[in-house]
Amino acid sequence: MKSPNAIRLLNLGPTAWTRTQSVYRATAQLLPVENREAVIFAQSLQPYLSHGVDQTASEIFDLAACERLHLPVVQRLLPGGAKYCDVNQMLFQWVLPTVETLHPSPLRYGDLRATSLQIANAVLAALGEFGITAEFDSTQFKVRGERIGTLAGGQHESATLFLGCLYLSSYDLDSLNRTLREPIRESTTSIWAEAPRPLAPEMIQDTLLTHFARELKRPIERDTPRVEETRAAKKIEQTMLGVLEAE
Repeated sequence: MKSPNAIRLLNLGPTAWTRTQSVYRATAQLLPVENREAVIFAQSLQPYLSHGVDQTASEIFDLAACERLHLPVVQRLLPGGAKYCDVNQMLFQWVLPTVETLHPSPLRYGDLRATSLQIANAVLAALGEFGITAEFDSTQFKVRGERIGTLAGGQHESATLFLGCLYLSSYDLDSLNRTLREPIRESTTSIWAEAPRPLAPEMIQDTLLTHFARELKRPIERDTPRVEETRAAKKIEQTMLGVLEAE
């Protein structure tokens, strides 16, 4: 029996790229009805590109190059720059209610920055267990100045979202730069490059969940998308694919 104050865990595992984007959107869309916080884990089986809600795809990317490289482009629900995503990144997406939409709830989230720091501290603690000393600079996790992951937070309609990822293996900056109108230069590293011992994705997830629950002072229990969420996610995927075909 599930705890009444538990945060839902939706573990999608390696999955279609559209699903890594549609499930958290559908969960956020239905949050005012369900009023159940959720954390979602996913790895994209197909590489894709994304950009912030404050930009258009043609501003950031050479869309002809994206098509040649078979890299779909999607707009995220939060601001931010261009990102490349593939199976070597572990995505963790938080869908939380805003203070205004909370009914009687065991947890009231403070300001955006405070909750972001709770999530970031959990990630740093998990990396520490793996023997990796990292820092968080408000948007990026870094090891000796090299990026090993990211975390962005913001509000979308009635939900508070935190979109994070950790690099399991090398970040493919070359593929990203081949699509950008203005290539970027930066140094990245990965968990598998930094950890002193082999780490399976399941082990990394379990450790993250332990520290997420500790920081947020809430149990996290495995769940599955509800029928309504699955339907909403499929509609979102159809819309995303329709936009891609139009472009």
